[in-house]
Formats: sequence, C-alpha cells, structure tokens
Amino acid sequence: MDNREVKFILSAYRPAGQDASDPRFAEALDQARHDPILQLWFEESVAFDAAMAQKLCGMAVPDDLRENILIGVKVGCGSGWTKRFGKWAIAAAFILVAAVGSLIWHDTRPAHLTGWQSAALEVISSLVRNESSFDAQSRSSGDLVGWLRANHAPAAGKLPDSLKNLESIGCKKFSWNGVSVSVICFTRSDGGLIHLVAMKAVGKQGKGGAHLVQRGGWATATWRDGDMIYMLALEGSPDQLRSYLL
Repeated sequence: MDNREVKFILSAYRPAGQDASDPRFAEALDQARHDPILQLWFEESVAFDAAMAQKLCGMAVPDDLRENILIGVKVGCGSGWTKRFGKWAIAAAFILVAAVGSLIWHDTRPAHLTGWQSAALEVISSLVRNESSFDAQSRSSGDLVGWLRANHAPAAGKLPDSLKNLESIGCKKFSWNGVSVSVICFTRSDGGLIHLVAMKAVGKQGKGGAHLVQRGGWATATWRDGDMIYMLALEGSPDQLRSYLL
C-alpha cells in the first residue's frame, strides 16, 4: 500500500494503543515504522488525537443534567410541550457542539495566507508525504544554501540563529506565478521538522515585523530581511514556532 492508504488506515488508530494488535492496522503500522517521515506524521496524529480526547474528558458535566433531562421528558408529554422541548434540545445540542468545537479547534482554525505562502505549504506537505523529492539533500545547511545559489534560486544570506545548529534534510526550488521560491527542510531537536522558505520581496511586501499565522495544523511566521522575505513553518502550534524566532 502507498502512504496515502497508510495514513487513511492509521487516521482511525486510537491514541491509547488498543488497536495495536488488530491485524487491520498491522501492515500500516509496520510501513510507518520503516518510513521516518510517515512515522513522524503518525506520532503527531496520535498526539493530536490524545490532546483532543483529553479536552473532551476535561469538560465538566452539570450535576443536575440527568434530572433536567428527566424533567424535560415528563413535561414534554403534551404535544405543544414536546415541540417546544424538542426545539430547546436541538438548540442546546448546537450550543454544545459549538462549545466543544471552540475548545478543540480554537488554535487550528483556518487563517489567511498569501498565494506564495499557500503554495509553499503545498510543496512542503508534498515533500513530507514523500509525494515529491528534494532537488538536493545534505545534512549541512551550508551545502544546501550553496546549491540554491548555484542554481539561481533564492537563498538566505544568513540563516536564523535558531536553525544554524539543526541538521538539514534537503532543499527544493519551485516557481510561483513566475517568481522563484526555495525551501530548506531541517530536523528539530525534538525529532519534528521545520522548514525555511525564501523568496525575493516585492515592493513593501513583508514589512512590519514577524507575522504569525495558524493554518490548519501548520504554524507559520513570515518576516522580511532586506530584499528577501522568509517564512518559517512547522506542523504544530505558534508557541512551538516562537522558540525559533527568539
């Protein structure tokens, strides 16, 4: 099976690990163990599911919920009351769903990104999912910066200090609306990945300091340095990303 099938199967894997012995998951789990990027995706997916379950379990249930439901059923014996109670029940359900949704998705709601930023995340996601390949690979970011420059792709004049001591994986250049863009992927100290995107700035683009955006499961920070504009991206929260901007 390919990685898309593996992700589809493992997306139903429960975070407590009770599915580990299920033969339906065995092949997918084995394939993930032999693919570092797929394994990383799986670990982050399980961690997210666990966090979501924890938030749901942490929601307090009103002490009088059972009594109120029973009272509502008794009062609802008449047809008029039944309709009225039904409307209130539906309204309460919508409120509960909205409350739970706001707790779980508050930090992952969609946010606006410009065209080149969205295109960069698509390229990065494709690399992470092994659906495309790097143009060059090296554990030395200096080698990758040199490759980008030699191939007329935008490259950082100076890497952010937070990335200098990280081991790189590879780089890729691509074009967005005729503008050359590059990305270098690094391995974080916690085993996750972080990606640096670079392109030539146009006009006043990117001025005003670092701008953080949460887009789905991606946290991004964009800033300008001279005539270059950069975006740092990782799968995680803005808090995780901020530590790389200090």
